[in-house]
Amino acid sequence: MAKAGFGKRHVPDEAPRGAADFVHLPVREAAIAAYIDRLPEGAAIGYKVLAEELPDYGQQACRSALDRLTRAGHLRRIKVQITVEGSGLRWVTRTFFSRTARSADWWARYIRFIRGVDAPGQPAAPDEVPSAEPGVPAARSEAYAVLAGLGGREPRLQLSEGECVALEQLVQEWLVRGVGREQVSQALVSGLPASVHSAGAFLRTRLENKMPPAPQPKKNEIREEIVEALEMCAFCDEDESTGTLVDGVCVECRADIDRDEANGATGDVPDTFLARPRQRTDVAARVAGLRAAAGRPSVPGPRTGG
Repeated sequence: MAKAGFGKRHVPDEAPRGAADFVHLPVREAAIAAYIDRLPEGAAIGYKVLAEELPDYGQQACRSALDRLTRAGHLRRIKVQITVEGSGLRWVTRTFFSRTARSADWWARYIRFIRGVDAPGQPAAPDEVPSAEPGVPAARSEAYAVLAGLGGREPRLQLSEGECVALEQLVQEWLVRGVGREQVSQALVSGLPASVHSAGAFLRTRLENKMPPAPQPKKNEIREEIVEALEMCAFCDEDESTGTLVDGVCVECRADIDRDEANGATGDVPDTFLARPRQRTDVAARVAGLRAAAGRPSVPGPRTGG
C-alpha cells in the first residue's frame, strides 16, 4: 500500500468488470492493467513497485507498460493540494485508474471536477456516456437522464428540457449522497397526489423536502478539502503548471521511454535475473508420473545409435 492519502484511486462511472476489458491492449499491458484493476484503493502502483510484484517484468518494462496504459487513457497521475483538519495544507499524489479507456478531454474535465471548477453534473463527451433514456440529449448527466425518464414512468411528471436542467443539480446531490438512480426515480414517482398541476414545481419541492442526509464522516476518519488539482507526469514531478504533458507524460520522460524501447531495454526479464524462477513444466516427467500412477508402463525413450 502507498502512504495514507496517496496511491491508486478509481474513477466514477466504471463499466462492470468483464473478460474483454483490456483486449485492445498488447498482452503485457493487458496483464498489468488487469492486475492493477484488482488492487484495492490506495495501493501503490508505481513501476518500481509493479516490478517487485510482477517478477516476469523489470522496471523498464513496467515503466513502458504504464506509459502505454496512460496513452490509452487508463491512467492519470494527479497532484492534489488538500487541507487536512488540524494539519494545514499539503500536497498528495494519486494515480487514478479507469477500467474504461478515457479520452484526454474526459481526463481534463475530471481534473477540473476534482478541483471544484465544474459542478458534478457537467456532461461528459457524447461517445463516452451514451444516453440511457429515450429522448435524452447525448452527453447529458446521469441526473438529467433520471429526470427525463420520469415521464415514461408517470405521464403527470413529464418535464421540459428547461425543467430538467433546472432540477438537475438537486438530483445530482441525491446521487452524491449515495442514493442510486433507481431509488431516486422511485422516490419521485411514488405516492403522487390525485393531480399534479406543475410537474417541475412539485418535483423541486419533493427533491428538497426528501433530500437524504449527507454521509457522516466515519469514526477516526480525517476530513480533508481539496484546494487545487494538477495533472502530473506519470513518471516524474513535472506537472501541467511547469511543463508540457502529452497524454499524461512529459516530453522528457516520453523521450526516455521511446529510447529504451528502441534499444530493446523494455522486454521481459531474462530467467537468470528473476527474483524467483518461472514455473516450468517438464512434460515428459509429468506424463511418466501420470502413467505410473495409473499402473501403466512408461513409454520407452527414443532409440539411439546404429
